Amino acid sequence: MTNNDGFDPLRLDDVGAVVDPERFKAGENPYYIVTPRYIRTSAGIRALHLLCHCLNRVGQEAYVLIYPRWSRDGATNPDLLTPVITSDINAGHLRRGLSPILVYPETISGNPIRGRTIVRYVLNFPGHLAGDLSYKKDEIVFGYSTVLAEAAGAAEQILFIPASDTSIFKAESPRERQGTCFWAMKYRLVHGGETLSVTDGSVEITREQENSQTPEEIAELFRSSELFYTYENTALALEAALCLCPTVFLPNQWLTEAIAMKEMGMDGFAWGTDAAEIARAKATVHLARDRYLSNYYNFWDQLSNFIIITQSRAKRDSLRWGAPRAMAWRVRWQPRIETFIFLIRRTIETFRREGVLSVGFKVRRKLVRFMGVKAAWKRR
Repeated sequence: MTNNDGFDPLRLDDVGAVVDPERFKAGENPYYIVTPRYIRTSAGIRALHLLCHCLNRVGQEAYVLIYPRWSRDGATNPDLLTPVITSDINAGHLRRGLSPILVYPETISGNPIRGRTIVRYVLNFPGHLAGDLSYKKDEIVFGYSTVLAEAAGAAEQILFIPASDTSIFKAESPRERQGTCFWAMKYRLVHGGETLSVTDGSVEITREQENSQTPEEIAELFRSSELFYTYENTALALEAALCLCPTVFLPNQWLTEAIAMKEMGMDGFAWGTDAAEIARAKATVHLARDRYLSNYYNFWDQLSNFIIITQSRAKRDSLRWGAPRAMAWRVRWQPRIETFIFLIRRTIETFRREGVLSVGFKVRRKLVRFMGVKAAWKRR
């Protein structure tokens, strides 16, 4: 196996739009990957978009369904094969008797698009951030890692997509390391957790805020820091190790197990702040990169298994139930409805917390812009 810094077999030279039906395998049902707009700093979202990209690469027909739907601008990464599904394309699938396979992340409850064949791609522990705690028996469940597959009751169905960019997160010439950095965004914003004294004076890494670092800036921070602390499961843990910066997990009630422990092992990672554990992580961090790259090859076998299982179920569902005729309306309007509901809920929350005068300013400037919407709500 080559261990070059630019090695990334998930990438394609062909990044044009998927418009030629001849490239697709005849008789196969299309995939609709339900996902938020592409966010470069979110590993879960990158994994969903990469899944669509890789399915298209191997000759399947796959699209992203942006949910919630803010706007077309910036919804996808132009470097990936991720065409956006439209109601016209969906109508064409239904006319041909195809039954689209809906792939939902674990953060979306139920089946809002009303598909027949449902795949639940579990990228974090069920119910940890949002979504259901368990899934219906007729759903196909795949876990992003072995730990997540086991937690979701599908121990053998794993789809570990290497979503970290090894051209950015890599070691460079040796340098003196000093100081530390940390990540606690969901730990604080979602769960209301309080940080520990061990990260006092440490540089905080954030996402989607005015002063948030770019991936390149985060990589440079990792290359100059002695340690990276995290209060939650995050791909930054791996990305720090790729830059030869050991990661220290800070266990708490929302962090009880490392998601990718069985895929990545514990080389370069410390569980807790025990001095011996941190010393072990420092001594083994150089092994993390090769371990990570080995997962590229495992992924293609896992993807083949994913396709076999999902296509077989879709064909069976199609014979039993027929094409889901109500889906065309849902594909077009449900993401927009969800967007409207989201904004209403956030407006009410802001009103209750900060008063009526804060709603227009707070929602538009902090909530809407945080989600990447620049013109969803204009002040009148």
